[in-house]
Amino acid sequence: MNKNLNGLLQKVWPQKKILLSFITVLTLASCDKNEGIMEEAQTNSINSQNIKKGQLGGQAITYERKNGMNFFQGDIVLSDEQLAGNESHNKGGATLSRWPSGKIYYTVASNMGSINANKITNAVNEYNNKTNTQWIPRTNQTNYVEFIFGSSSGYDGWAHIGYQGGKQNISLDQNIDLASVIHEMGHTVGLYHEHCRKDRDQYVSIQWNNIQNGQAYNFDIYNSGTDIGPFNINSVMMYWPNSYSKNGQPTIKRANGTNFTYNRTGFTTGDLNTINSMYP
Repeated sequence: MNKNLNGLLQKVWPQKKILLSFITVLTLASCDKNEGIMEEAQTNSINSQNIKKGQLGGQAITYERKNGMNFFQGDIVLSDEQLAGNESHNKGGATLSRWPSGKIYYTVASNMGSINANKITNAVNEYNNKTNTQWIPRTNQTNYVEFIFGSSSGYDGWAHIGYQGGKQNISLDQNIDLASVIHEMGHTVGLYHEHCRKDRDQYVSIQWNNIQNGQAYNFDIYNSGTDIGPFNINSVMMYWPNSYSKNGQPTIKRANGTNFTYNRTGFTTGDLNTINSMYP
């Protein structure tokens, strides 16, 4: 989703608990444009009845239940099994959240449209050329990702986190940019949001008073993940400075209280190191 994010996966750690981490990726549009899009995309009010409490990796979390799915940190979809802590469930030779041998088979919905189909192709090339993951067009594999079409007027997306087995989705709105496609694919390989790292308070300051009512849980630290490498404020998995702002003011600043300009321009070295350490 255009909301910004980071995390972790494994190549072959069968039977071991998956720890998830956080990283970075790519955006070609300007910072000002995307920040405006983010504000527009996040104006929808939240139904408090849909806010749920659960467990993920042994940690208590807050998530939103809507359209029969569990949304964590805005655009990450968790399976019921993940929330139930059933991490011993083995599918296709890997535990939940890590794609076997780093191979991710995918297909594209027929109604995606040529513009977004081209973005998918470009994003796949970025992963295949720069990371140890392999995004491979599906033939008859049963464990795969389908890129599905979201809103015809939106700018966002969402994705299931990590490897879950069977068919899982990456949803893309009509106006999503290439960097945000890469961001959603980052969730698929197992990345959570950068601003939720355990060490984030050393580098950024969350402006809680500027966050929309009911959305503060999207800024909670995820302690059960594994942080790889140093904090990266330019990570593709980072939220925008004004994500979920209720008044146009920053919701995230640098730790010293100054504003920062966030402009995704592609994979950073930190992003690549994180993914490739997850998938050696």
